[in-house]
This record gives sequence, C-alpha cells and structure tokens, in this order.
Amino acid sequence: MAEAYLELLKAFNFTEMQAWIAVISAFLFTSCLLGGFLSALAYINSNLLHPRPLKERISFRLFILAEVVLWIFVFFYHVFMIEEIILAHVVYWVSATIMMALLAIIGSQLMMVIFSGKMKAKDDEYKRRQRAIREQRRKEMDEGVGSNPAERAMARRQHKPG
Repeated sequence: MAEAYLELLKAFNFTEMQAWIAVISAFLFTSCLLGGFLSALAYINSNLLHPRPLKERISFRLFILAEVVLWIFVFFYHVFMIEEIILAHVVYWVSATIMMALLAIIGSQLMMVIFSGKMKAKDDEYKRRQRAIREQRRKEMDEGVGSNPAERAMARRQHKPG
C-alpha cells in the first residue's frame, strides 16, 4: 500500500521528501475522518436535541487545524525545500484540501447512519418538545394573555391553585 501511494506521489512529480508528504497526508486525512466520528458521537450521546452550528463542532475545528498544518507544510516544502511549485503539485494540494473536508463529512455521516435509531429518537423528542411549546403558546393566546410579561405573570398567579 505504501509503495502505491509513493508511486502516486511520483505521478504528481514529487521527487523530494515523498515519505514526509505521505506521512503528513495520511495523518491529516485520518485526523479529519476521526474528527467526523468524534463529532457525530458527541452529538449522539449529548443531551442536545438539535445539532450544533458548524463552527462549534469537533470535526470542523479539527478540519481547520488540519488545513492550517497542511498549508504550513506546503509553504515550507515549496519555499525552502524545492523552491518551486508546478501545476501537478497545486492539483495534489488542492485535492488533499478537498479530501480532508470530505473525510470529515463522511466520518460524521457514517456514525449518523450507524446510530440512526438513536438519531430518530432524538428527532422525535425534539419534535415532541416543539409541539408542547407551540401548544403552551396557543393556550396562552386562547386565554387572552398577550406577549406582555406582566400580563403573563398575572395570568399564572390567577390560575395557580391555593
């Protein structure tokens, strides 16, 4: 397997530091995939009923860190080691960048599929709570309680037993 990857690097005209490129790429690809796994598992096992925004997810943060590490290495490699960049190198680095994002998404979606039963239960609970909130608001509107907080407090005191 390692020989095949080194041959792939030769196809992109990488002649120096092929082992370093292979190791760093493999490490970053794996970290993005595992970040997707961790992000989905953290959500599935949390008490949150709706997904967090993208910028708060583990997979997104690991993806950004991996991108920074990759582009620091690319800068170091092309400025200090080989002192040139050709189109084949650009194609490889851009495809590696896209691959890391795809691996994070694939890892996350794979966990969501594996734990689809638990996800369905979370979705059902979220919908149930949303219906209860809507029903509570509808009851308040039917009772004539407006959006004024003072009116709502008075209505609650009047309907409170004892």
